[in-house]
Amino acid sequence: MRTTAYTTVRPRYGFADIVGLLFRELLLMIVIFLAVFALGTLAVLTLKKSYTATSSVYAGAGQEYVYQPRVGVTDRTAQPLEASAVAQAEAQILGSLEVKRRTVEALGADVILGPKARGTATERELAALKALDGGLGVGTTPASAIISVSYEAGDPERAARVLNAVVEQYLIQRRNVFRDRASPAFTAQREAFETELGDADTAYEAFLRSNDIGDFATAKATLAATYQTTFAETLSVRAQLNQASQRLRTLEAQLARQPAEVVLQQDLNVSAQDQILTLRTERENLLARYTEDAQPVRDIDQRIAQLQAYVATGTTVGAREVRTGPSTIFTEIETTRINAAADRDALAARLSVLEGQLNTLRARQSHLTQLESTNSTLAGNREVLTAKVR
Repeated sequence: MRTTAYTTVRPRYGFADIVGLLFRELLLMIVIFLAVFALGTLAVLTLKKSYTATSSVYAGAGQEYVYQPRVGVTDRTAQPLEASAVAQAEAQILGSLEVKRRTVEALGADVILGPKARGTATERELAALKALDGGLGVGTTPASAIISVSYEAGDPERAARVLNAVVEQYLIQRRNVFRDRASPAFTAQREAFETELGDADTAYEAFLRSNDIGDFATAKATLAATYQTTFAETLSVRAQLNQASQRLRTLEAQLARQPAEVVLQQDLNVSAQDQILTLRTERENLLARYTEDAQPVRDIDQRIAQLQAYVATGTTVGAREVRTGPSTIFTEIETTRINAAADRDALAARLSVLEGQLNTLRARQSHLTQLESTNSTLAGNREVLTAKVR
């Protein structure tokens, strides 16, 4: 026997079929839309309006967050906190209950609650504190020193006024939190230290004035530098003086070996040679009249022989007239010697002045060395008292 099975197939709708089905339910869609629109309009009209006033507060790391010792080494200070940590700490102060309570006291509960304030004064204050706690918003941003503050209220003017009062009371509370409770005692101690510091300054200034010192360290350094310069110059001048003295001695030795005068011109005595020439001339004249054996010729020959024998002795020629004058070499050496002597005397005088300056500088250095312990004591007292006053 054959069995027949039936299968239900879901209808397949196209886009046109869907649009047709929607138009068939158009009335129902309009009713639903109107109902939703009416409910939304009613909710919007009946919803309570609120306004939010916002502000930003920069909370940087000030001296309150850095430890500074009052005594001892003052440069050992702790590192300030990070910006986010400081902002979070300041945000805790800004959103604290004390700031809210001070705001309620400063403005009054009626200003915070507005025209709907009801109940006794205590009830209004509690309601205002509650409203302030619910409407105030305090937030920080990571790695930022900016604190965002906001307050929400039904009136924009009231929201801004309350927010300004909150920030103002925060600043007052912040000063109270970081106020030094021991200020009067520290003030008295500071005044005592300032008095002692004034006395120390007066004593130190009198010490410097009495010893003709402007600044001890500068005076000592300047004196040392001046001494070094003067000492180096003294050594140089002493070497120059030795050189000038040796040069002067050499010139004097050369001058001693040079004659002061020299022969400028001299005329020789040659009369014997002239007589021989004259006699020979006369002999030639006689030979014109006489023979060589004649007596006059023999007499002249005898006289010529005698003169020639006299000339042969070497004593016939000599200086007949000598002209002398100053030696140019002697004069030049003498002039150089005079200049060298003047240079030597100038260097000797300069060396004497420098040695006197060195003695004065040594005495001044010795005096400063004796005063150094006193200066260290007075200056140390001033530094200690100055550190205490800071």
